[in-house]
Amino acid sequence: MKAALIALSLLSPTVLACEASQLGLSGSVMVPTCFPSQMPDQCRNAGELLGHYMEAMPDSDDVLTIGIHSSPWHLYDTEMRILSIDEFASSVRSGLDGKVTRIELIASWTAVSPSPGVPSLAAQLSDALDGFPVSGESGFLWLNKDGTHHTTRQAFTVREGAGSYSASEGEPLLVSLVAGWPAQLPENAAPGDAYVQMRAAAGKDIFLLCPDEALLGFEHAAEMGNAVAAYNAAIMRLERSGKSDRAAALALLERGVALGDEKSRVKLDLLRSNN
Repeated sequence: MKAALIALSLLSPTVLACEASQLGLSGSVMVPTCFPSQMPDQCRNAGELLGHYMEAMPDSDDVLTIGIHSSPWHLYDTEMRILSIDEFASSVRSGLDGKVTRIELIASWTAVSPSPGVPSLAAQLSDALDGFPVSGESGFLWLNKDGTHHTTRQAFTVREGAGSYSASEGEPLLVSLVAGWPAQLPENAAPGDAYVQMRAAAGKDIFLLCPDEALLGFEHAAEMGNAVAAYNAAIMRLERSGKSDRAAALALLERGVALGDEKSRVKLDLLRSNN
């Protein structure tokens, strides 16, 4: 994480998720945090802790467990690039060695339909794998030190601090906040940093549950020169299938190609060949 991203703070501690009636959001949840400047021996970066907590999850020969950042609409890889269901299915198919009987997605909202008639991400992955059983999570995922986990569906998330997400080892982690806290940054935070703007846009999808705002953020970061943002914005435009969305997606992929992004080039070539 860039130093500029870590250093930014002074933001509102209360986060209101966007209206998403299909998700059944209600109530509020407090997220325990700590301050590295005050407790340097106790506070740990939440991303680092998340890795340790995931390692503590029990192994099983018959269950393929996959931890990944997600919103109700999208899966994200480690660089915050949106993964299509088909490419994700291709990446996990090699792990289905005959002993595995089901896949467990340790990922927020993956068991929830994001809108009427749209299958959950877990259901979409199962379909892409010819009906192979896939389970997911039914809300915001919380992970404990021993690898156990649960979910919540709060409309408000209240933090005990501001800025980057740190926690004391042993505290439960709100997984969506680990990736999504940059969405809380003020609008004028790091205005010239395309990477920060891309991470903030991803957080608006993952943590704030605001895909419309995420799209605008990705497009802004793409204009500033972030190739991942250009790719993500193109994928979101293609999902909408509006009158001008395809043209906008092609322009965004061209932007990604100009920035040296290979995945943008592959996607652009595929779209043009299917025109």
